[in-house]
Parts: sequence; structure tokens; C-alpha cells
Amino acid sequence: MKLTLVKKIEEAKNTKSFYFKSDEKISWIPGQYIYITLSTLNYPDERGATRHFTISSSPTEGDLIQVTTRIREASGYKKTLDELSVGSVVEARGPMGSFVLTNHYSPITNHLFLAGGIGITPFRSMIKYNIDKGLNIPMYLIYSNSDSDFTFKKELDEWQKENKNIKVTYFNSSVSGHLDAQKLNILISDHFISSVFWVVGPNIFIDAMEEILEELKISNDQIKTEKFTGY
Repeated sequence: MKLTLVKKIEEAKNTKSFYFKSDEKISWIPGQYIYITLSTLNYPDERGATRHFTISSSPTEGDLIQVTTRIREASGYKKTLDELSVGSVVEARGPMGSFVLTNHYSPITNHLFLAGGIGITPFRSMIKYNIDKGLNIPMYLIYSNSDSDFTFKKELDEWQKENKNIKVTYFNSSVSGHLDAQKLNILISDHFISSVFWVVGPNIFIDAMEEILEELKISNDQIKTEKFTGY
């Protein structure tokens, strides 16, 4: 399928959202991703002209597909993506992926989201969908970032203010140090029972969270992970 760039928005430092319109009818489940292929690269990139991105918008927000990513100087692909002008057309495949809430939508189940950096993207979609559909599913987001410039912070603050089932805690690792078992235990001590733990971020974040959750005696059956490699 072909996607046409409709607009792009700066969300945080070196982080942008790109909104695309598909030439085909498209539907997705919060948490799924798509592959986007650029026709040409303006800069060399050994990984080629294709990347996969989690869809950060909810299906309830209309038919535009929003993807959000960090623009890295070292990535020829990301730099080229950033330079796309409105009206540019790219190739895409998907949506796909099984990191979704479909089988877990229940108002009696707590969903605890652990996001590292740009790993926030699937959780934005899930939380927005939960709110728009009136599902009243308890969702607690712990969002760890290397600085205070948290992506989607304005939206997240508004959503938790207006919805009693949404809670967000921001963790700035440059100030508080990295999340460890003691810090995480304090944050989630009231959320162990009937909880599903969703962990998204770069490999180092995922590995650290898995070790911490194991130390806290969280069952593997309660943990779902999605690694963002080379984002």
C-alpha cells in the first residue's frame, strides 16, 4: 500500500510524529506496527530503506496513521524521513504484530506499562483507545526517559486528569538514576494483584526490567515485552 504524508509534528527533543493517509482502507489494533519503505535515501544507511514503526495513533482517532520516532543523526533513514515534504508518498506493509491488548480487555485486570524512551508509542495508542471506547480498564504507565522532555506528556497529563483509571508516573533517569528493583517496587507495590506487565523500549531497558520483575517475583506469565532495536 502507499502512504501519503499529511503532516509532521515535533513532539519532543529530536522526536517527531508523522501522519500518513493510506490509499487503501486500513485497520489496526493498538500496539501493532507497520513497515515503511522510502523510495530513496538522501544519506547512506547500511540498514537500508525500510524500518518498522509502532502506530502511535488509536484507531478511534480517524483514518490517519501516526508514527512517532526519534530522529537520529547516525541514521540516514531517519534523516531522510525527517526531510520528507508534505505530499510525499512512501510504500508500507502491515499492520502486523501480536503485542496487543485484544485478549486482555477486562475492567478487572490491571495493566502496568513500563516504557523506556520512544517505547511510549504503543502505550499512547492503547491508552487513547481505552479512553475513547469507554472500556474503563485500569492502566498505570511508568515512563522512563533520559531527560525531562517526555513525548506526549501534555496528552498523558490531560488523560490521567480526566480519567480515574489512567495513572502516569514520569521517571527522569538523569536526575533519579536508572530504575532498579527498589525504586520500581515502591512505584508498583499496589499493582501486583491481577496485573499484566507490558514492557517496551530499547534492548538494554527490556533486559533490565525483566531482571527487576524477576527479582520482584513477578511471574513470566504476567510479562509481555516488545524490543525496539536500532530505533
